[in-house]
Amino acid sequence: MLAKLNNVTKRYYKAEGVRGLTLDFPAGEIIGVLGLNGSGKSTMLKLLAGLLTPTEGKVMTFDGPPRRNRAKIVYLGETDSLYAWMTPADAERFMAGLYDDFDRSRFRELLDTLDVPQRKTKAMSRGERGRLRLAMALARGAKLYLLDEPLAGIDLLSREKILQSLVREWHTDETIILSTHEVAEAEGLFERVIYLRDGRLALDTQAEELREQGKSVVDAFREVLG
Repeated sequence: MLAKLNNVTKRYYKAEGVRGLTLDFPAGEIIGVLGLNGSGKSTMLKLLAGLLTPTEGKVMTFDGPPRRNRAKIVYLGETDSLYAWMTPADAERFMAGLYDDFDRSRFRELLDTLDVPQRKTKAMSRGERGRLRLAMALARGAKLYLLDEPLAGIDLLSREKILQSLVREWHTDETIILSTHEVAEAEGLFERVIYLRDGRLALDTQAEELREQGKSVVDAFREVLG
């Protein structure tokens, strides 16, 4: 088991980010985490990344607390924190200096695949920066990838390139957990879908089971969360 949430609650003052979540994440899955704004998606991913500590319950990754296993975890948040002066070559040197598992040749291949221009990020579009950030994340040799809204605010062509690269770069011993509001575009990627409502688990199912019931991931989204 790569990761596990056991009856996890995270409170922010009087509000709750997630409540009573119990979920297992084995190796070899691409999982969609879906929900409306404020449903707890980002909180759940940050708990798995070790960026937040649960108020109650236990979070485990690789048989230990996430903070002890961050070298095996990639977290790509919503915030675009790229330096304005940074070029893809700068990003390569930056990542290689931080992470021993960063694969320079894989990074360069991803730059080509995602059509990332060789210029400073301040001169890039939002979609171009998003593709660069994804290349930086996927060039790591981790086992657990936590991607929080990597498609948000990005143009259609960029979203298609990102989704294609996720499929191409995924290995069967790795798990990708991806939150997105672009449900219709991403649903073909998911083997498993987790629906959150108000910080609680609304549904955890295999995408194929939905299809056998004559439903799409979008249909279930409307039914469970609408």
